[in-house]
Amino acid sequence: MRVQTFFQTNRQRVQPHTPGVRVMLLTDHVESRTGRLLADYGSVVDTAEDIEDAVSAILDDPFGYDLFVMDCDGFGGIAGAEQAISTLIAGDAKMRVMLVSREFDVPAYPLGRRTAVCLPEDVSDTSFRIGFDHVLRDRAAIAMN
Repeated sequence: MRVQTFFQTNRQRVQPHTPGVRVMLLTDHVESRTGRLLADYGSVVDTAEDIEDAVSAILDDPFGYDLFVMDCDGFGGIAGAEQAISTLIAGDAKMRVMLVSREFDVPAYPLGRRTAVCLPEDVSDTSFRIGFDHVLRDRAAIAMN
């Protein structure tokens, strides 16, 4: 059996991210590569070093974060990510998620809107950028006059 997937690109042009994406980064390294890359893209990055602190900040934030990024390895790997995500879902948080871990062999850019982009810890800067743009592909651009 052969399966092919076709995308129609003439209906809506895919836009690259816009500066000012609000990101909650959960990491055990204050000067993490993940945080540096996110900041280099013009994101506003809030960093937490504890799962409970990150989840509480997301759930209590009156404006809402655009993206939750987790360096999983310092928090129990994929199992820790599942814990954080299930807590966010239980709190009715609706947001995009990007996970970075040495447990991932290759980058995964799923098409579902409620699925996480998963990146290996040693992913190239280019693949990280692809994941970032992919996870934000349906984010509405906000223009302020």
